[in-house]
Amino acid sequence: MRAVRSGFLVGIAVSALVAVSPASAQADKSVAFDLPAQSLTEALRKVAREGGLEFSAPADPLRGKRSKRLSGTFTIEEAARQLLAGTQLTAEVAEGALIVRENVRSAKSDRLGNGESDIIVTGSRIETADSASAMIRLDADAIKLAGQTDLGQALRTLPQNFGGGQNPGVLSGAVGVNNLDLSSGSSANLRGLGGDATLTLLNGHRLSYGSVVQAVDLSTIPLAAVDRVEIVPDGASAVYGTDAVGGVVNIILKRNYEGISVSSTIGGATGGGNVRQQYSAVAGKSWKSGNVMAAISYDHNSQIDAKDRTYTAYMPDGNTLYPRVSQTSGLLSATQALSDTVNFSVDATYSRRTTFRSYGESAEYIYENMPTTTSYSVSPSIKIDAGSGWDVTVSGTYGRDRIRFDQAWVSNGTTMSHTRGCYCNELINVEAFATGSVAELNSNPVKVVAGGGYRYNQHIAVRDEAALPDSRGSVESYYGFTEISIPIVGPAQDINFLKKLEFNAALRFEHYPQIASVAVPKFGVIYGISDEIEIKGTWGKSFKAPSLYDQFATNYSYLYPANYFGGDRFPSGSTLLVDIGGSPNLKPEKATSWSVSTAIRPNFLDGFSFQATYFNVDYKDRVVQPVAGTAIFQALSDESFSDFVAYSPSQTDIDQIIANSAQFYNYSGSSQVDNVVAILHNRNTNAVRQRIEGVDISLDYRIAVSPSSTLLLNANGAWLWSKQELTSNAGWMPLAGTIFNPARFKGRASVGWTNGGSAAAVYINHIAGITDNRIEPHVDLESQTTVDLSLRYTLPDDFANFSGISFTLNAQNVFNKRPPYAAPSGGYNYYANYDSTNFSAIGRFISLTIAKDF
Repeated sequence: MRAVRSGFLVGIAVSALVAVSPASAQADKSVAFDLPAQSLTEALRKVAREGGLEFSAPADPLRGKRSKRLSGTFTIEEAARQLLAGTQLTAEVAEGALIVRENVRSAKSDRLGNGESDIIVTGSRIETADSASAMIRLDADAIKLAGQTDLGQALRTLPQNFGGGQNPGVLSGAVGVNNLDLSSGSSANLRGLGGDATLTLLNGHRLSYGSVVQAVDLSTIPLAAVDRVEIVPDGASAVYGTDAVGGVVNIILKRNYEGISVSSTIGGATGGGNVRQQYSAVAGKSWKSGNVMAAISYDHNSQIDAKDRTYTAYMPDGNTLYPRVSQTSGLLSATQALSDTVNFSVDATYSRRTTFRSYGESAEYIYENMPTTTSYSVSPSIKIDAGSGWDVTVSGTYGRDRIRFDQAWVSNGTTMSHTRGCYCNELINVEAFATGSVAELNSNPVKVVAGGGYRYNQHIAVRDEAALPDSRGSVESYYGFTEISIPIVGPAQDINFLKKLEFNAALRFEHYPQIASVAVPKFGVIYGISDEIEIKGTWGKSFKAPSLYDQFATNYSYLYPANYFGGDRFPSGSTLLVDIGGSPNLKPEKATSWSVSTAIRPNFLDGFSFQATYFNVDYKDRVVQPVAGTAIFQALSDESFSDFVAYSPSQTDIDQIIANSAQFYNYSGSSQVDNVVAILHNRNTNAVRQRIEGVDISLDYRIAVSPSSTLLLNANGAWLWSKQELTSNAGWMPLAGTIFNPARFKGRASVGWTNGGSAAAVYINHIAGITDNRIEPHVDLESQTTVDLSLRYTLPDDFANFSGISFTLNAQNVFNKRPPYAAPSGGYNYYANYDSTNFSAIGRFISLTIAKDF
């Protein structure tokens, strides 16, 4: 396997194919233009056609923009630049095409560097395609203005994302085996389907999983290196493969960055704890044939203890509400043209994080967790112009994530023992694909992409003192994929009520030896009624391979008093035998998704856009632990768990469960295995069907107050309805709107103002009330609305050496709203009295950031 690891990287580095594409002579000639004001996209298309060129541009930055009248004699490139004047876009003629690219703001000016930059489109592998799925975009500058210092914080404020799963602040007692923060990392969790059902990419490349859950820790990417984050909250397995059931989060790095920028942030919670500091730097250099960008960040925050908050002061000493974290992250990204037709790029990351949190049941039982997480990845890629409008891309990724855990048992101040080990993950991924045009419809190219690849994942969970690992396994997959974009009608045809009609389709086949083979399609349609109204629709299949931990976790058995788990009806002394662990024969999870979205961008209201999306997901064979978290306290009293409970078991059944366990623990209070009234079969299983549907809305309005001043209005909201059934006999159980699951509604709105480098913004965050269904009768919990404020001022040029220094003052949760009260799980005083997956104990947080560009 090491030969494979080394070989694929070497193979990519030496791959080179040289092809020459003649430039269009007509593109250099001056042409007389007289174009009226119209859609900017259509104006650029007409300019390209005048030069006999193809047209390539990112769809989202052009959407809704209008061009000014273009009158005069220009070359094709000059005409395009005239049309793009005042935007963050640039144009050039290259390789028989008019290419429009986004302009990455340099540290010294707003000009684009000379190095080449690939157009990255999330939701499609065709660079110039417009995805039929709705997309959400988070710009790095907006993230920083909001006072968010890492990508995890930014994603947790997004209404379509759930704060449960692998995220700091998620505490013990949260129902759900995935609601467990092991390393203080952050994972995306779209629609609350789990971090393992959201695919996270870096510049379109996969990253290694982290911890025991099949999810990516996105907080390891320095925010200083990020240009934007694109989120497609729609099933995308046909394009990207496993894990993309809930959607895709694509972290896109800065390209062509020129200069140096440094920043420092310090802040803290006014209620105590979480004193935070961050120091970061990013530097970039561009030259005619390439560019390089490097970033580094150091982050540290102190912990929040239960005693720091009045509402959790009842908890025993030794309970942490928010972990102490120290993290150093670095990133290197570079591109280099090896010839006129071959371009090489590489993205590399490194992160090391130490953290501390503790959990205390009493002075005799305090468990201190001190994991150290080290992760890195390298993703080289070669893109080759094969001629005739075709490109070939060969890329790969090697990544590792190591969580060295260290749990100490402390009794009355004395350390009694340590449990140490590793959650170790590894990824190898190599793929190749070709993209180009196979035909032309109405002067618009029919684009296709086809390719395939190989992926290897390994997971090991091992305790240092154990003779055998808790779990160990690996999985390989071989896959092939294709995608096509078919433009039936384009704006140039000038058809009333049919400005655009485009179909796209994708198909992916993956073969997992010894598990299964899966084929998933996706279809999309884009219907532009006019420049102002566009309707999109998608239908497709998605899948997720069972995680290695789900399959190979070591089996354990436990004996408890039956009355601990709702068995009060049984005689005194009755016991329950619990069997937990992995299941090697799990099937892949499958989902059918469809969505419809409408975008409105009226011409009479310049800068205004509104988008609404309805989505529906039917998720089958979901892998779960049937009775997870504190739900186990109702294992013998809740009928929905009856299919997993075997009453009046035989002695043979009892002996077999214990014999097949790596370890048996007897907590019954008796030295004998006596009076077993039931067995809870709680191993991972394909037992669940989930149904998820909802509505997303977003509104943006940019009002130009003056040539340098803009008023910004934004609102983003998500309504969610979801439910599940453990078995066909169990009946449907609500998910969304219940404790430790996403709220039925989550929204975030803002009013902002910018003037050059200075800005001010007010943010309003709302999470609807949820229902505590752990107890009877059910209790409705309060909603929460919080307000954030941000002010940024940049010193003007006449401050000499101090010019360009910016100061950002941010206050989150200005009115210091506490989390809505929820009874501690099981009534135990060592559990927090709030839903830690939806609400935070940080409270009011004030920070100051000082930044300087050189």
